[in-house]
Amino acid sequence: MFGRAFAISVLAACAILAGIARAEVAVSVEKVSFRVADAFEKGTGVTGELRIPDAKPGRLPAVLIVDSTPGFDGRGRFHAEGLNPAGIATLEIDVFEGKGQPASPRNNLPHVYESLQWLAGHPRIEPARIGIMGFSSGGILTVLASSDALARQYGGDRRFAAHLGFYPHCWFLRRIPAGTLDTLKPDVFASFTGRPVRILLGGKDDYEAPASCLALIDALPPRERSHFELTVYPGATFAWDSVAGSATWNANINGGRGGTVTVVADREIAEKSRADAVSYFRKHLNVE
Repeated sequence: MFGRAFAISVLAACAILAGIARAEVAVSVEKVSFRVADAFEKGTGVTGELRIPDAKPGRLPAVLIVDSTPGFDGRGRFHAEGLNPAGIATLEIDVFEGKGQPASPRNNLPHVYESLQWLAGHPRIEPARIGIMGFSSGGILTVLASSDALARQYGGDRRFAAHLGFYPHCWFLRRIPAGTLDTLKPDVFASFTGRPVRILLGGKDDYEAPASCLALIDALPPRERSHFELTVYPGATFAWDSVAGSATWNANINGGRGGTVTVVADREIAEKSRADAVSYFRKHLNVE
């Protein structure tokens, strides 16, 4: 399993946490809300929070944080508070507006790319240094945004500089190269933008087993696999960086057959994944 063209990092749950700035950092906070011009569902929009570190002058790198279906539930803010001290601005967005998942994740790609355009036009943001990260359903959108075909369709001349997906539903994404989705054809994953894609998963995730994401990457054209990296936190459940634990029935577990999803909010693993996110974006957004 480990002799593959892409990198797999298996991290011990007891590993010493990588250091990230913990001091209070002054940030300018701006509430963002706009209608999506090319939305599949007319009248839908984006609500968000832009956070810009005050201590850094000039244009800054930024990360678009795409929440999951619950919206602003604390996970995005937790990771924003790790990225901001590193001199990285963040725009956390809710694209679901309390409606749950749409018929296809394709429906929210206009929301993601119009948010990219909005960020690129902001006077404090460097357009070429904008990354994207997302959780669960937002993680699906994060991975999809690395598709060259989808970027050309929805992004115009804009591309994300790096992609970091937290526990996306790889069983669903695997249906794309398998040709079993009506809304997203196999050619969506025929080629990618060439920007790095990293997927973070929990070893005890009963929503999405790491093997499913390995199978997703294996199903990609050989030349594209090198863009992907998979990190597994052995002791983590699904949504380990949540503010509280839960056990709920979900129709999407077990490849869409349904089942109970267990969430254990693990602060130590959450801190580790936050430090990893900061390190990842510092590297790929060229943050000194």
